[in-house]
Amino acid sequence: MVVLCLGVVAGYLLGGLLTARAVFRRGRERFLHRGGAQAVDARRVRTFERQERQQTEAFALCSGALWPVALPVLLLHRLVGTVALDRERPGAARPDPGAVAARIDELERELRLGCHGGAGPDGAPSGPLLPAERRAEGVPDRRARSV
Repeated sequence: MVVLCLGVVAGYLLGGLLTARAVFRRGRERFLHRGGAQAVDARRVRTFERQERQQTEAFALCSGALWPVALPVLLLHRLVGTVALDRERPGAARPDPGAVAARIDELERELRLGCHGGAGPDGAPSGPLLPAERRAEGVPDRRARSV
């Protein structure tokens, strides 16, 4: 009975250590190859050692302690990224910056913000009213008052 308990504990520890090592290696490689860098230079390694090593180790140790949960996540990582997050779909790329700028300009024009927030036809400002302007025009303040 004691041998069985020791075997289970040893197996759990071995699984945790292997998972922690794999998670640390994956985190380190992800940092070193960030931005599509193919070659790893000494500057990136020093930056990792100085800035990222401690949090990567902490995450790896937590993953190792919870390896029955972390191991399936690691194994299914690519599948989840492809299916659930649509990373591989070509249409999932960033939208055209020109179209985004045009949409922002259209919304600013509708809301009369930014460069479109000038005076209206009667000479009064046409933007949203500030609280002092609301009181001057008789617009009730609907905010809850504290007692």
